[in-house]
Amino acid sequence: MRLWIVSDMHLESTKRWDLPAPARRPAFDAMIVAGDLIPRMERGVKWLAQRVTDRPVFYCAGNHESYGTDIDRTVEKARQAAVGTNVTVLNDDAVQLGDTLIVGATGWTDFDLFGKPDRAMVLAGTAMNDYRHIRKGMYSRRLRPEDTLARHRASCEFIARAVRASDATRKILITHHGLIRQAVPKAFDDDPLSAAFASDRPDLISGFDLYVYGHTHETREFEIGNKTLCVSNAKGYGPPWGRSDTWENTSFDPLFTVEI
Repeated sequence: MRLWIVSDMHLESTKRWDLPAPARRPAFDAMIVAGDLIPRMERGVKWLAQRVTDRPVFYCAGNHESYGTDIDRTVEKARQAAVGTNVTVLNDDAVQLGDTLIVGATGWTDFDLFGKPDRAMVLAGTAMNDYRHIRKGMYSRRLRPEDTLARHRASCEFIARAVRASDATRKILITHHGLIRQAVPKAFDDDPLSAAFASDRPDLISGFDLYVYGHTHETREFEIGNKTLCVSNAKGYGPPWGRSDTWENTSFDPLFTVEI
């Protein structure tokens, strides 16, 4: 199975950029979008459904999907928008495509990357835009670190159950936030705020053949445990980005595919 993988396209900050035209696209069996396509996830579903019509698309919610809206309501609207299209919304969901299990979740984090979760939660609550721009409870209050911690734990439990229950030949996990420490960019390896970007749960991904993540605006490909291929291919902000006509991550490959 050949998978076309992208994330963090941030259409809200992007001008004059689009997916490659159909004639220029790579050969692929399914497309994976690992979050942060655009605020209001239902808009992302419609955007994808208009552009990729001949293959399945698996779209995982990132944090930016909920900016300016309610975190649960936008996923509900996205599921409604996906009905009758080839786009599948993944938010603590598992689907079977032939002999392949595909599991997806936003992920969030446990704030425990450096062993000081309480401190990390306080820092994230004051420094992260997530906790200013995302609502919950039908818009009644702001999302808080305690809320995303609970969602992280629920997602981890779901992922563990899904992989245990499946006898699929191949298994793919997609999250937006990283579930392994290696997902943290080297420049931020000691940054306390990185605990709000990734967790260290290699036990959760060890049962998968492929792990796809986003959020850190990097392009990476590496293997852990002699089995699990880990990849990220995030465009990041722009263009324009600063004075450049390209995207933030200059290593982003709009034609990036992997085969499992």
